[in-house]
Amino acid sequence: MKLVRLVLIVLCAAIASGPLDAQEQGLINNAKTPHMKLKCVNLTACQWTDGFWADKVKACHDIMIPHLGKLMGDPEIIHAYDNFRVAAGLIEGEFRGWSFTDGDFYKYVEALSCEYAVSNDKAIDQKLDAIIAVIAKAQRDDGYIHTMIQIGYGKSGFLHEQEREFSSTNEPFTAGGSHEYYNFGHLMTAACVHYRATGKRNFLDVAIKTSDLLYSMYKEHPQTLIAAEWNPPHYMGLVEMYRTTGDKRYLEVVEFLVLKRGTVRPEPGSFKGADHSQKRTPIRKEVEAVGHAGHGNYLFAGVVDVYSETGETALLDAMERIWQDVAKRKMYVTGATGAHHYGLSVNHDKVSEAYGKSYELPNADTYNETCANIGNAMWNWRMFLLDGEARFADIVELVFYNSALSGIALDGKHYFYTNPLRHVHDHPHATKDNGSRNPFMSVFCCPPNIIRTIAEINNYAYTTSDEGVWVNLYGSNVLDTKLADGSELKLTQSSDYPWNGSVKISVEVPASKEFSMMLRIPGWVQEASLSVNGQAVDDELLPGSFFGLKRTWSTGDVVELELPMTPQLIEANPFVEHARNQIAVKRGPLVYCLESVDLPDGVGVHDVVIPADINLRPRFDESLLSGVVVLEGEADRVNKTDWSNQLYRPLSKNRAKPVSIRMIPYYAWSNRGQTDMTVWMPLDAAE
Repeated sequence: MKLVRLVLIVLCAAIASGPLDAQEQGLINNAKTPHMKLKCVNLTACQWTDGFWADKVKACHDIMIPHLGKLMGDPEIIHAYDNFRVAAGLIEGEFRGWSFTDGDFYKYVEALSCEYAVSNDKAIDQKLDAIIAVIAKAQRDDGYIHTMIQIGYGKSGFLHEQEREFSSTNEPFTAGGSHEYYNFGHLMTAACVHYRATGKRNFLDVAIKTSDLLYSMYKEHPQTLIAAEWNPPHYMGLVEMYRTTGDKRYLEVVEFLVLKRGTVRPEPGSFKGADHSQKRTPIRKEVEAVGHAGHGNYLFAGVVDVYSETGETALLDAMERIWQDVAKRKMYVTGATGAHHYGLSVNHDKVSEAYGKSYELPNADTYNETCANIGNAMWNWRMFLLDGEARFADIVELVFYNSALSGIALDGKHYFYTNPLRHVHDHPHATKDNGSRNPFMSVFCCPPNIIRTIAEINNYAYTTSDEGVWVNLYGSNVLDTKLADGSELKLTQSSDYPWNGSVKISVEVPASKEFSMMLRIPGWVQEASLSVNGQAVDDELLPGSFFGLKRTWSTGDVVELELPMTPQLIEANPFVEHARNQIAVKRGPLVYCLESVDLPDGVGVHDVVIPADINLRPRFDESLLSGVVVLEGEADRVNKTDWSNQLYRPLSKNRAKPVSIRMIPYYAWSNRGQTDMTVWMPLDAAE
């Protein structure tokens, strides 16, 4: 049987189409994707030059990625690189870590690849070649690579003995906990990005062998693939392999997985129920988001990828239904998803790190895993690429500035796994991070995820279509790309976004040319204004839309967009019990929070009440939290009282007193030592 499989792999590889030109591919290689109207620009087409994202990318290159590499390479901490070296027979040792440690190492390689694409640093290229050589040597001849399985379960492993690789038995089966597919998916994605960054096939060839193995398993043992009940980034990975290589077999595998998902239940006695990994209901019939939010968001992103290549409307209809459920009933004001650490689904299945029921959005004990939040952005990004609807791009921006960026400290070396909206010291329902960013966490999936996202943030700023160029994210950057007809275009954007909403875009073209510049008018804007070469544009700029500025452009043309950033008090649907009679504060794309360190002595975050007519004054503080706009104003405070050994009592006749408050962006909390924090605050609506 193994000989037959190897022959099949060789024959299929021989007939597969060769990869496209690496230099013509973006982060998602959708240049030829038929049902994505918007096309990604090349990997290095946009470069941040100054301001918010330029600073984050510089910190990513100077601090985040090198530090992550040290952690990944340290045999006493993560042991990830040594797992590959042991599997390759280069050193003696045992497997250490979790079953998904390989996948997290691939995220690091992806971030390193993007760093090379931006910097063109030959030392990084050499480092990548050395790492990839070890991974390739660790890979088996049949394409299988999973160091936990290959090395065996060392005494420090965390695995169940019944787990085994799917390709080594006559009746291959994995219980799912080994995260083979999670690792495979991140391998494929990282290999495609590396190929585009370097033009080299050394890592892509590793991913091709693994993809071919999955295809052979699909042909020989289809039940093996559909039985996996865990993390599904291999959906995105296989589609990206199809896009990169042109080999339709990889898309065929994903179409099969989508068809069969929800038709096979976990075995009786399984720790998690069918809802945990979205396996109770076939995807085409699903109406809501259930189960593990990280798994779910990866799944939804992969299904959108499948639709974008096949055009099957039933898949798009399902994604729209689920999106409505998440965006209107299960998403936090920060764009975060995943209300529960442990719980029961609406069908009474055991779930973890999971979506709650409709409007079930607790604040202090919410989970909101960083990976799940990033997955929400990845899903919405793909939905946006289909037709250019601003509602999806708004959520991408919301996540990036808030619930994703909150996952890493300003020093680039400490991390959050969970992202609550309230933390109070000694609260009985604190999250697993307990309000403190950690230099290391045993489950280390989130740090490399947020770091690769920051390394790739330039790829989200612009897209193109037959109409012209789309401006998705604002900030100081330079875009050097080609339009759909091959004509060259250079845009230079200057903006201090997100601290203010003044945006200036200068145009440079070889010759005068007509096209549309599609400008995103964020949903939070109330009265945007626009001018071209000093002349006002009188058309209505609708919040939550893209405004198409169509004209014949010439070098020297200047677009000026004003997006006023007035602080807004946000209220939740009354069904959200955890936010009833409370408000949150937003300014521009940023959600703000109140930290106890910014309050007078003796005043806690629970003591502050926000008047409905509060005047919150923005002020840029260069010396605070690497430079942020703070919001300052006069709120009310209630006298602190003793609740010891009391659950209920008569209402206290407590007269409110004024108190000065200073609010900071949510992403920057917990960077000044142990502190209490809240996003939602009681509202004093009295006139």
